[in-house]
Amino acid sequence: MERLIKIFDKIAYGSLMLMLLIVVTSVLGRLVLDLSGGTINLVYPGQIELSKYALLIMVFASLPRAAVHGLVSVELLLGAMPQILRHFLERVWDLLLAAFTAAIGWLFLKRTLTMFERGDYTQDLGIPLYLIYAALTVCCIVISLTGLWLGLKKKYGIDPET
Repeated sequence: MERLIKIFDKIAYGSLMLMLLIVVTSVLGRLVLDLSGGTINLVYPGQIELSKYALLIMVFASLPRAAVHGLVSVELLLGAMPQILRHFLERVWDLLLAAFTAAIGWLFLKRTLTMFERGDYTQDLGIPLYLIYAALTVCCIVISLTGLWLGLKKKYGIDPET
């Protein structure tokens, strides 16, 4: 499971690098456009669209790693609880995360099939929307598997980071 999470770390990193590249080229392109008085136009269409989808994939691809290290916890509240209750609540949280992301993944899968059947494309770049929804579906499956893995591993007292 850790190998799969590392793959998604790389996907998230690649999406982040793509977003940074888009922002840099967009700023430089607009600078050249302004400095040339509008004669040299290096601004390409679809920059916002591409960065929007890269951000979406980056967020979803980084969630499995975030789940391993703990998404959200209120230390003030958890610090006052007995250790066994804390472990129980962590396990419940991980299993609820697995169930929730499985449901979201199912909805993304249905949307993927709808987009495939209709042949919908993005507005500026003409990217098939089913590819984006399929990527989000896979991300949700991996997040769900991570939550399930963490919930079951903690049940048996095995550290999921090893």
